[in-house]
Amino acid sequence: MEKKTSIRDRVSQVTWGWFSISMATGGIAVLLYNTPHRFAGLETIGKIVYIFNLVLFKAISLCLAIRFVSRRAALKGSFQHPNETHFIATCPLALATIILGASTYGTPACGPWLITALRVVFWIYVALSTLQAILHNWYLYHLHLASKQPFAIPRLLPSFPAMLSGTIASVLASHQPAHHAVPILVAGITLQGFGFVMSLFIYAEYFYRLNKDGLPAATERPELFIAVGPWSFTALAVIGMAEGAVQKVPVDWLISSSSPESLSSIAPTAAQVSLILASLVAIFLWFLAFYSLCIAILSMFSLCRVFGGQGVPPMSLPWWSMVFPNTGFVIATIRIGTVLQSEAVLWVASAMTILQVAVWLAVLAATGWLDYNTVLFLTALEMVLES
Repeated sequence: MEKKTSIRDRVSQVTWGWFSISMATGGIAVLLYNTPHRFAGLETIGKIVYIFNLVLFKAISLCLAIRFVSRRAALKGSFQHPNETHFIATCPLALATIILGASTYGTPACGPWLITALRVVFWIYVALSTLQAILHNWYLYHLHLASKQPFAIPRLLPSFPAMLSGTIASVLASHQPAHHAVPILVAGITLQGFGFVMSLFIYAEYFYRLNKDGLPAATERPELFIAVGPWSFTALAVIGMAEGAVQKVPVDWLISSSSPESLSSIAPTAAQVSLILASLVAIFLWFLAFYSLCIAILSMFSLCRVFGGQGVPPMSLPWWSMVFPNTGFVIATIRIGTVLQSEAVLWVASAMTILQVAVWLAVLAATGWLDYNTVLFLTALEMVLES
């Protein structure tokens, strides 16, 4: 008679990487809100996706808590595992999408209390993501875990949550009072710059490895889409923060030492110049993201048997890498189309939105019905709820 699998064994299948499902779903909710060409009921669909993401985040957190409590060595082991340790950052990334969704969907519907609460949450997130970036990266350096993770691109993840502070700031600042918006924008551009420069160090090794060793193994190909993220989120963040600066930054900010005669001619254009520069930088970064996206897509197609490949690998968690970074790319396209006032670019972005939602639904369906570990996760959750 086959031995019944215990709940401990089932829950132990859930890893930190499962938060990539939550952050991808939260990203889709934010994308639906930002889509330029809308129809009646789209915002309601976005709210449903956002609430679904909250349920996902809580369920994954619950299963991880059970795993770590029932197996004392599991938490330490997750930090020391050369692959799982890099995906610990998906937890704060999922939290970032929840904050973004709360701001986009909640601010128009709630009172001033939510604006204050989001401001407090932002500073807590900044503090925690900064500590996480410093301590987690130091930990990886200390244990030489990079040498045990030959594929370079997942090493972007420990610095990614701090970088997303800039994206959060670009959304929150426009709703905050001016005296609170300015520090938020300063913190956002600071951490956005930190995360972007840290990603450049990883990009150097990433492209070097592609040139030297060729494409990664088939099971790692979906992770190539992670390279789209830093370019895209930096592009959309700098435009969003510049737009926030136009609305909230005082006219004499940073040039208050100028003479009164020159102040009147210079001050009104300071924030506008920042928006122009941010738009040009975003366009530059957008094409780098597009290049990385094309490399990843071609790498996946080359696995198909119809193109002479050995076949696409079975569904696994790395497939979720095709959702969140690409969502940032679509939103960056929307932001660029908006500042350029280009209806053509916005229609392209709307088409990209449809494709991105289709990819999310396809990966979600494959995860729910084809992945064995997901079946274990759902079974474990059902047993927990019944107990």
